[in-house]
Amino acid sequence: MKRILFVDDEPKVLEGLERMLHAQRKQWEMSFVASGAEALALLETRPFDAIVTDVRMPEMGGVRLLECVQQRFPATMRVVLSGFFEREAALKAAGLAHQYLAKPCDPERLCEAVERLCRLGPVFSDEATRRVVAAVGRLPSPGRTDAGLIEALGKPDVPLEEVDRILRQDEGMSARVLDLVNSAGFGLFCEFASLYQAAGPVELEPLSHLWLAVEIFRTFQPDCSIAGFSPEGVRRHSRRAARIAARLPVPRETFAEAVTAALLHDVGKLVLAVRLPGPLERALETAARENRPQCAVEQEILGTDHAEVGGFLLSVWGLPRTIVDAVTRHHHPAAEGPLLDGLDVLAVAHTANALDAERSAGADPWDSEYLAALGVADRLPAWRAMAEQIASAGGI
Repeated sequence: MKRILFVDDEPKVLEGLERMLHAQRKQWEMSFVASGAEALALLETRPFDAIVTDVRMPEMGGVRLLECVQQRFPATMRVVLSGFFEREAALKAAGLAHQYLAKPCDPERLCEAVERLCRLGPVFSDEATRRVVAAVGRLPSPGRTDAGLIEALGKPDVPLEEVDRILRQDEGMSARVLDLVNSAGFGLFCEFASLYQAAGPVELEPLSHLWLAVEIFRTFQPDCSIAGFSPEGVRRHSRRAARIAARLPVPRETFAEAVTAALLHDVGKLVLAVRLPGPLERALETAARENRPQCAVEQEILGTDHAEVGGFLLSVWGLPRTIVDAVTRHHHPAAEGPLLDGLDVLAVAHTANALDAERSAGADPWDSEYLAALGVADRLPAWRAMAEQIASAGGI
């Protein structure tokens, strides 16, 4: 039984939540309280898997409550459930919350969001990744365009015109996302001149993932120099991996997620560079001196590695499970059998990363048993030539 704590100062809202979630009683042990003080007192008595709170409340507001929960109960997943007219306050809380949901929120969406966050616990073998993520501190707060885009994409059958209007509020970000749409391989057969034009072929959900990718690359920029680390190098490698992924035999229905996973597979490196530069620099130095994989040394120093950190953060930010799994396991995939109809998202992320890494760094990142199970070992020469052609083309 998962323990979920709901906080709202409006009795009718709490009563509505309790009625709406009645069917979850067999899966969740739910508590409903009317203030931040009551919530903290209850958290002191027993652990909760997640807290779902309003933002505007008297005495202790939602922002202060989330700050206390983050500091005192870091293992508890934090969800904001906020009304439209509370947008300004909700934005202040966005950097503290793992998930933002707008009122009114249907029960299916709320349950799916909470369940996904609660599943994070068993994903990792110990608390090391949680500790590293806690060291990251506040997540980047979304700007007005980001928040508006998230809200719009949460609506069923949102018109493309509404998405286009939101995107045009930040022309600089729109230009960077459009560049990514074209350069990462979504525009294989033609280039898109606007995000409105791209929204059809790319589809709206992948477009929001690309927007998030641009935000991540923009936000996580280290303030100090780290020996052996280049943020620009990570960005260029990620975009080459995405272009390689777009040219692998990927089934049409998983194409967008596979390319996105390849693009975001090393986001954990940027997070470590910004928040834990000292341990990252030690890991890089040791890996180079001892000629060992960076992720293995990170496990020794941190108890986790950049792949797990990246996967954890992408999960709490709401990306699909297939992308999160591919990012988390791109160094250590495991095949359950041959895939006859193309590569899955994990296989694409592993292969795209390895193809570019071995070309640029001379590394040997392949899992040979995995490749044998996939039945693609004989295609490696052609794929290596393709990766070299992409790198030679430049422009990314």
